[in-house]
Amino acid sequence: MISVAIIGQGLWGHKLTQSLNKHRADFQVDLLSAREVLSESPSKKYDVTWIASRPNEQVRVLELSVSKSKLIILEKPICEKLEDFARVEKILALGELSFGLSRPWCFSSAWLNATEILKSWELDGSSVKFRRKGPASHTYITSVEDWIPHDIYLASDLFPTFEDDFAVEYLRSNPNEFELSLYSRNETTVNFSFLENTSKESTIEVDSPSGELFVNLSEKFILLNGERIEIASPNNYDSICRNLYAEINGDNKRTRQMVRTQKWIKTLIEQAK
Repeated sequence: MISVAIIGQGLWGHKLTQSLNKHRADFQVDLLSAREVLSESPSKKYDVTWIASRPNEQVRVLELSVSKSKLIILEKPICEKLEDFARVEKILALGELSFGLSRPWCFSSAWLNATEILKSWELDGSSVKFRRKGPASHTYITSVEDWIPHDIYLASDLFPTFEDDFAVEYLRSNPNEFELSLYSRNETTVNFSFLENTSKESTIEVDSPSGELFVNLSEKFILLNGERIEIASPNNYDSICRNLYAEINGDNKRTRQMVRTQKWIKTLIEQAK
């Protein structure tokens, strides 16, 4: 059995707990408040600590959890302030334990099926568009910084180091809207757009020399060259549990890379203000 501490008693912390508690034979879960962890670091040690607290608390919670867990999963956005990334990078560089990322949307059945198709495609010279709409969910963080990490993580499944391989062609950002267009030397383009909206929508379009793929994560369907295809579920776990197992079996290289990517995006957003 895997012992898990979920730190943060907001809606997301409760959702994580409910998901893992469906598999009580696999997970033993304690839901803790960030306030109690910050006031008195828990004496109990865990296999996994999943930080689900507010961004302004996450770095301090991380620092207090390093000696209490074998694996720490970082919530998005990783840092509230640009200067906090140095503290996170310092901890990741120690190499004393494992780190993972909260990215269950990367383990949805629709996206797993899509990446299985795309891994055999030629993506050089392709156009990839990430489109998202969603409501303001929090008062303590802008909608852009709340929602954009979703698509940044999805894009990293296709282009693991896109901040190194792509240049910025166009950027427009404000608290409620975000547009970023990137291009590479091999004429690949990647576009991100987000608009604060009362309804949710999340789609990915890939137009490549190998074909066309449209993924609707909100409505859970895929079109391959215009034809709807069956989505297969890889196992009986939901995306949260798949995320957890993937991070248990993962390594720190990806996490360090994605911390750098989020820092890069945060820098672009700050520069656009």
